[in-house]
Amino acid sequence: MLGSSKNVSATTTATPRPSEGGRVERFLRKPDVLSRTAISRSHLYWLMDRGRFPRSIPLSPRVAVWLESDVDAWIAAQIPSDHPRVEP
Repeated sequence: MLGSSKNVSATTTATPRPSEGGRVERFLRKPDVLSRTAISRSHLYWLMDRGRFPRSIPLSPRVAVWLESDVDAWIAAQIPSDHPRVEP
C-alpha cells in the first residue's frame, strides 16, 4: 500500500516559563501584532529596521513571531505619561 509507512517522531513539550510579570510568555504571529498595535505591515518593518520595534524571532523560513511581552512593552512605551488614562 502506498504511503502506509508513517514517520513517527517524538515530540517534546517545553514547560512554559513565566515572564518577569509572572505570566506565561506567548508568541504572537504577525496578524496578532498588527491588530494589537494598529500599525500597517510596512510600518511594522520600517520600525523594526530602525530599531524602534522589537525584532521578530524566526521559527522557520516562513514563520516569524514576536514575544507578547515585547509587544506589550512597546505599546506601553507609546502612551504619553500625561495621557488621562495613565495612572500616576
